[in-house]
Amino acid sequence: MGACALFGASAAAHAQFADMRQSPTLYLQGGLAENSGRSVTVGSTIPMQWRTYWWGNAVTAHWDLSLGIWNAERDNQDGRRNIAVLGLKPVLRFHSKSQYPWFVEAGIGGFISNHLYENRDKRFSTAFNFGSHLGLGYFTGMKRENEWMLRIEHFSNASIKRPNPGENFIQLRYARHF
Repeated sequence: MGACALFGASAAAHAQFADMRQSPTLYLQGGLAENSGRSVTVGSTIPMQWRTYWWGNAVTAHWDLSLGIWNAERDNQDGRRNIAVLGLKPVLRFHSKSQYPWFVEAGIGGFISNHLYENRDKRFSTAFNFGSHLGLGYFTGMKRENEWMLRIEHFSNASIKRPNPGENFIQLRYARHF
């Protein structure tokens, strides 16, 4: 009897997440960093076939593939220099109960750039870096096909090579589900 009740409660919890967005997206993202750093990124998220439940909320996973352009003002140089940054990151997303459009996500992954990033105060020592982020998002649209997210992302080489100054970006992302 207890097992039937537990199974029924579990099935009800899983059913409430049936309309959760688990589809690929295309996104556009802009960011600002300390000391005049800027970024513009396009990318795609690709769902993983993994889901679990934690404290009555769903946790899903996806891959985030991105291509960005970063630049910043540099001292003793001729203005800004654009660098291309390619990234791949696994991400976990924590969904609130299905009737609420809010979500939180976190991820960490690898990024490679075509030049070393530098601004007035710091210069990266490697073209390969790690990026980790935390984001707060909100779904909009009749079928929750749009999502908006505010993110904080940190990039550094995890002390692979010195110096390791790192850079922090505040980012705004718009994504469209397909």
